[in-house]
Amino acid sequence: MAVVHLAGTDDFPVFGGGTLTPNATDHMGRYGQDVRSMLLTMEFLEGFRSAYTPEPDAGRLSLSWAETDFASFVPASAETLATQVNLVRYYLDQRSDRGAEIVAQTGGVTEFFAPIIALPAARSKHLTELLQFVQHLAGLCSMPAKHALACRRPDELDSRLVPLIPTPSHGSLPSGHATQAAAISTVLVALLEAADPGISHVAERRDMIHATGHRIAVNRTVAGVHYPIDSAAGFTIGINVGRIIAALGQNADAELLKFSFDPNDTAAQGADFILRDAKALFDPASTTPIAGVSVERATVAKPSADSKFAWLWSRALDDINHLRASA
Repeated sequence: MAVVHLAGTDDFPVFGGGTLTPNATDHMGRYGQDVRSMLLTMEFLEGFRSAYTPEPDAGRLSLSWAETDFASFVPASAETLATQVNLVRYYLDQRSDRGAEIVAQTGGVTEFFAPIIALPAARSKHLTELLQFVQHLAGLCSMPAKHALACRRPDELDSRLVPLIPTPSHGSLPSGHATQAAAISTVLVALLEAADPGISHVAERRDMIHATGHRIAVNRTVAGVHYPIDSAAGFTIGINVGRIIAALGQNADAELLKFSFDPNDTAAQGADFILRDAKALFDPASTTPIAGVSVERATVAKPSADSKFAWLWSRALDDINHLRASA
């Protein structure tokens, strides 16, 4: 009250700065990162749906955005898991080489991509925020599939597969880490392609980004908490989540790859998930990417209003443009 009296008790004058433009994307800069993340999550989820359709044998789970299916799966059979669990054992001897990575990646994977684009945290605030959001959203999108497909973890089937890390409580198929790694890879490559033409070594950086995404996925098999089919399924979700985010960020139509995955396909049952498979899924021109997976292409019209994603995307693009040859 003393401060108020010192300032005077006259009526407060009316002036134009008291109001803000309703529903303006520019307000994103006024918010904290946590608020932006909530707003972006809600915008994405307005178009996201999951649906489980019972079928005579086991049923089918479909994920869609803007009423367009982008990934569908059938549950893995007991025969498929019996074959896959044998593959997991083959990875145990890699734990001494990958153990530190595996433990570090339990808390997130975004920092494993940063060295590829030479971005320390000091000059990549918005790009780091975007990638952290992509990781968060991709993880959310994998959960309906984990719930519906209800796949037991490898150590539940084979007691010899003692996991290197604590086994998560949710289902194994699809892999959330693979989903996140594929989504981040897709967004990073889209940023490089949208960046200044003077960016150095774009093709080489793209290949390293894809290889890093694959390695993160495989690390979960080395850890003993995922089957190779989990990584393949996660990539089919993550690639499309990344494509949708990139489209929203550029206020453009989304070019989706409509994947359908049957892990019980004869060839898929015993299939590993190697780098060649990851590259085939990333490739929009591939018509038969890997065993058990079919793909079609679909274009989803951009939202009628400006997307809030555009605010963060443009600033992340500014961060990545430091790689210009003339910078």
